[in-house]
Amino acid sequence: MSDPVTEIEDPALDPFRDIRDRDLRGRTGGFVVESPRVAMRFLDAVGEGRYDVEGVAIVPELAPTLVDRLVEERRSFVTCTEAVLTAASGYRFHAGVLAIGRRSPRRPDLSTLWRTLETTGPRAIVMLAGVTSMDNIGGIFRSVAALGGDAVILDGRCGDPLLRRCLRISMGQVFRVPWVEVERLSGAIDGLRSRGFAVHAIENTADAADIDAGPFGPRVALMIGNEGHGIPDELLSACDDVRRIPGPDDLPAVERPGGSDERSLNAGVACSIALHEALRSRRR
Repeated sequence: MSDPVTEIEDPALDPFRDIRDRDLRGRTGGFVVESPRVAMRFLDAVGEGRYDVEGVAIVPELAPTLVDRLVEERRSFVTCTEAVLTAASGYRFHAGVLAIGRRSPRRPDLSTLWRTLETTGPRAIVMLAGVTSMDNIGGIFRSVAALGGDAVILDGRCGDPLLRRCLRISMGQVFRVPWVEVERLSGAIDGLRSRGFAVHAIENTADAADIDAGPFGPRVALMIGNEGHGIPDELLSACDDVRRIPGPDDLPAVERPGGSDERSLNAGVACSIALHEALRSRRR
């Protein structure tokens, strides 16, 4: 391990200087990883050949286990003080670690996902239709990992799961939960249905059935829509049914589904509740 960098102007810090998601994506298809826990999960994915490491900067006393791992794997890295890393990168919430990753030129697609799913047996997939909030996407990946979901499918209108905020909020589960991006979800619906999945839209429409109206099958896909516009009508009609998470029975009419001041849950919370119910139903 080299001596810690003590000067902000040191050239060793150039790869980490004022790095922004937008710039990295445009230049190299790169992304920023921060914090020891997320970096550990990132390195797991690197070891599986799914990503590459372009650089790592560490405050050793804040991430000793990660330092040991990098030394063991014979990966190069830069050490520095917390103040120097913050000043050079412009990030205040790095928790002592910043890494720059690079996406594989061959990204996973639906054919990759189909190979990871057994032809029979229980499975739970989450489908995201135009979800753009990094908080929601990161929270959904974290919930899928915590509750035992199997994969996430995102359409072309969704935000990028590899953006820094999403990685942080997901606690690095973006590197663990299998996911693919598709231009439109309609083709994915056909592929799931041909593999024995029932596709359920989770939407707060007035005519939707309650989330616990009937049992979920062993192979289930849950579709979550855009934060402001929900799931498009053409996708709603392509799903097997539409289910909502009911609110209190005594809601006034204007706050019920379809009302002018309708109450609703955000996409991340709705996904967590629906996935928990689907998996609980399956266990019963």
